[in-house]
Amino acid sequence: MELLVATLCDSALESQGKLNVIGAFDAIVAQSFPAGFSFTLALRFSFTSADHGSHSFSIRFSDDSEAAGDVPPNESTMEVNMPPGTPGFSTQNLITPLSGTVQKAGIYHLDVHFGGKVLVHIPLRVIDQSEIAAPVA
Repeated sequence: MELLVATLCDSALESQGKLNVIGAFDAIVAQSFPAGFSFTLALRFSFTSADHGSHSFSIRFSDDSEAAGDVPPNESTMEVNMPPGTPGFSTQNLITPLSGTVQKAGIYHLDVHFGGKVLVHIPLRVIDQSEIAAPVA
């Protein structure tokens, strides 16, 4: 199994097996705290026959101290249908809307777990609006 794409974005959609990502980003600006957020996690996997079967899958959101945020873990099972002996590979897109709350500015991350292993650690920087310098006139 390979993870081909992992990004936070404004939105994503799948069309005829293609993953279309709109507005990929790694930072958000909060006007005040606690701050609510809503965005999409877009993932694209590549599987071979070695990956056939049922696998645990989860997405966990935490801050830089590894403390869980106000976003409950997204846990499920992913089925891969590539029976032994199947030649080549198969791709699968996963588009997951996420929303929650952060209590403070800082570095957060989403960890994507597959089969008990962390596949990717996606960073998200939350910036306090008051820390952004006003333009010089």
